[in-house]
Amino acid sequence: MVIKSQYDTRITEVFLMSAEEDQRFDRKRVNISTQDLATHIVGFANADGGVIVVGQTNDKQFQGVNMVGQDKINAMIKASVNLCVPPVLAKVEEIPIINSSGNEDRLLLLHIEQSERLHTTTDDEVYYRKGDSTIRLNNEARRALEYDKGSRHFEMEEIQDCTLDDLDDTVFMRYKDLTGYTGSLIDLLTNRGLAVKKHDKIILRVAGILLFAKNPSIFLPQACIRFIRYEGMKAKTGSRSNVIKEYTIEGPLVTQIERTKEILQSQLRDFNSLGQMGIFDTVPEYPEFAWQEAIVNAVTHRAYNFGGLEIMIRMYDDRLEFDSPGKLPGMVRLHNIKELRYSRNPRVALTLSEFKYVRRWGEGIDRIYDEMQLFHLDPPELAETDQSFILTLKNNIEVRRLRRESSIALNIGPDNWLDLSPEQRQALEFATMRKKVFTKDFADFIGRSRVTARNILETLVEESYLIRVGSKPNDPRLHYILKSSEEA
Repeated sequence: MVIKSQYDTRITEVFLMSAEEDQRFDRKRVNISTQDLATHIVGFANADGGVIVVGQTNDKQFQGVNMVGQDKINAMIKASVNLCVPPVLAKVEEIPIINSSGNEDRLLLLHIEQSERLHTTTDDEVYYRKGDSTIRLNNEARRALEYDKGSRHFEMEEIQDCTLDDLDDTVFMRYKDLTGYTGSLIDLLTNRGLAVKKHDKIILRVAGILLFAKNPSIFLPQACIRFIRYEGMKAKTGSRSNVIKEYTIEGPLVTQIERTKEILQSQLRDFNSLGQMGIFDTVPEYPEFAWQEAIVNAVTHRAYNFGGLEIMIRMYDDRLEFDSPGKLPGMVRLHNIKELRYSRNPRVALTLSEFKYVRRWGEGIDRIYDEMQLFHLDPPELAETDQSFILTLKNNIEVRRLRRESSIALNIGPDNWLDLSPEQRQALEFATMRKKVFTKDFADFIGRSRVTARNILETLVEESYLIRVGSKPNDPRLHYILKSSEEA
């Protein structure tokens, strides 16, 4: 007997028998009271939405629902309407199973939408899904949530100009391969709320365009990512501009994520540091999970209704900045971001989770903190402006310098490195960072005159560590490069 939800492709037998409860998934025994069930329905609707499976125990055994009779089952189905104020939008699905006693039975699945309104139980209590628990909110938290739910989710806005011809079949085929989905693209779009059918015409919503259109920026010009790599630790403008690389990344969100990961990876460097027992270890510049999750987080949770503002990723020598349009959503604030979850774009978030970008719902920020700590780097810095949320990953510039020196020493030999003067070591370090070393730039770097800087560079040419490119001393294009760079 195949277990497969038509509304949520995650829900398979393997998933039900292995998945842990989280922000968007919960199991309930069949003997749960309808009033208790209503509290969980309200909690899901007030948070990110999700699925409640009735008829499965906490230890993941299939109990089924037949034992309680159809009247109780009907009462549970109607709980989202009769016991929630205002009624909660929930799609009901019954899935046939073989229960733990070996008999034919069924599970009751309640697919609950994240709501743009505040919901209460009939006794006027407000509940909220937090991680794998449903909590009751106090009056202050209730008021904050009620205020934040005042505007409709932009991802549900309908875009009349986008047609099925504008969609990317390759992204849909990847989705089918990953999830085992057997329906059509139209079925997926309408069942998931990514499109609506009106008068025999399919009208795409913002979320559907972001996820499956060939080029969402045709309809949503702000739906792209800009990546800028600066030389140094601050941005300069005009004739002193220090932009090394600049990219604009467009396409379906999955394409944007993957292309951005490729670009950022190409700009990161590994460092060799002298580890235990005198062995050189290769250490990444930043923890891979941290910067990849920062990309996914920005794409998933940005405010796409902010026209003229793209996601900005700025890379400096000492930090990475991920600037995502829109302030923190829902009740999430800087002080509670590790504890509370609230998705501004729940349909986008759900679909991207099915593309395997997040292994477990809501673990991202917590794990970024953990990964930075494991790398002995500062915790991520979180900040809000009037228009955006900014996550900054800082690198330890002193550790980077030591790693760079260790790498150079490894290349030329530790004994040769120790024979060099401090100024010569600085020159090789500078050449490693800049690739091309101009006398003026090196003079500024060490705070000495150009004549002194040139003399230091020339000694390294004589010792075959650097190569001079250009012959005339007054040639403005004259520069120096590492010998290894020329040979490569």
